[in-house]
Amino acid sequence: MPHWLTRTAVFFFAAALSAPLLAADAGTHVELKAVPEYVSRLFVPVVAGQANTFRVETEPIDAIVEAPANFTVALDNGGVVVNGPEDEASGYARVRSGSRELTLTLVNLIPSSEVHRGVLDGYRIGQYAAPLKGMPSYEAPKGFVRLTDDNAALMVSDHYRLSDFQCKLDGDSKFLILRTEALMKLEMLQHELAQRGVNFARFTIMSGFRTPYYNSRIGNETGHSRHLYGDAMDIYIDENHDGVMDDLTGDGRADAADARAILRIAEELDQSPEWGWLQGGAGVYHANAAHGPYLHVDARGYVARWGAVAGDGVLMAR
Repeated sequence: MPHWLTRTAVFFFAAALSAPLLAADAGTHVELKAVPEYVSRLFVPVVAGQANTFRVETEPIDAIVEAPANFTVALDNGGVVVNGPEDEASGYARVRSGSRELTLTLVNLIPSSEVHRGVLDGYRIGQYAAPLKGMPSYEAPKGFVRLTDDNAALMVSDHYRLSDFQCKLDGDSKFLILRTEALMKLEMLQHELAQRGVNFARFTIMSGFRTPYYNSRIGNETGHSRHLYGDAMDIYIDENHDGVMDDLTGDGRADAADARAILRIAEELDQSPEWGWLQGGAGVYHANAAHGPYLHVDARGYVARWGAVAGDGVLMAR
């Protein structure tokens, strides 16, 4: 069982948004082009003492329904500005756009300046490489969230909790990064699969966030893995709870073809005129002695493919 179930844990959580160059822009900025009608909960990280913004391009927010204690949420030019208290608070805000209501999961960040020589509270974070090709989505995180037993179950999207994405590196302290776009894409994958008759409670997330230190320790040679930015998940469906991918194709086996069946849905989203702005990387992995087959998916902003992506992978007719 994960260590966080038995003791207070510290998790690293941050928006993979551009790092501030000026103090005036030290807040976080979640800017979404659209939100699917079936998504009702979105994550908004908050830097205390700074103006943090959230907006949806196609759905101006016109009312604040509720704000959590000690947070200030105000309307601002079709979006909202959030100011958090000077502590490690979290909570749910509710806003309205026309007849639609959205829940915003607000989580205060510990500024990244608290990490010294790659270490936070004795936990090895490591060092972030310079942004890949200068892209803002590859900037180092702005801050960190300390997660206790009291808020480990905080819902960061409709089906997933904060703790679902923890790094596998052991320690009394643990850290996590997430990106709102990646969470939304995960929810969209689950919905699209359900539309095709694949109903399941939630993906099993085999790997979510990795610290740069842990990513290097497990032999990953890239210093720009999207796992480091809270933008990637290694996932599979396991409704029968046997620890491996379910047989989605109906061929009597759990193999890479089942991961490719999920990949086909991700590719439809990446190629969609409406949702292509969430396009990202995807890789299919075969089973080995350590794990079953799975799919890596992210929302890096451009298409990348690797692994066993070629071959059959058609969902069983339902």
